[in-house]
Amino acid sequence: EKFAERFTLQNPDVFPSADTAFILAFSVIMLNTDLHNPSIKEERRMTLDSFLRNNRGIGENGSDLPEDFLAGIFARIKERPFSLKEDDAAREKAAETIESNLNIFGDNGGLLGAGIFGTSAEERKKEKFLKER
Repeated sequence: EKFAERFTLQNPDVFPSADTAFILAFSVIMLNTDLHNPSIKEERRMTLDSFLRNNRGIGENGSDLPEDFLAGIFARIKERPFSLKEDDAAREKAAETIESNLNIFGDNGGLLGAGIFGTSAEERKKEKFLKER
């Protein structure tokens, strides 16, 4: 709430009230999570229509924010998820560890390799990581 209040004070022409900024900020965080969380199946992810519907009536006196404004937010978040530098560093370290383990056990050999048991757990972790990026 404090972010929304401060933002609205510093940018009075962007949103009519701090409530609008607060609701939209929360909605954007939920959109980012929904579009980029690997636990959410593709068919269950938020669409542009559902994002527009979720933000209906959040403007001044229950009005809608401009559709092209909301559609632009949706497109940018879908294209480029936001994340913390700490999260990026942790993902890179995990990828390096996975890569290192694959090199130790061989890409298709060893007890964990795909040669005997199909896709190894390490390979699945690596694939999941690469999909997240």
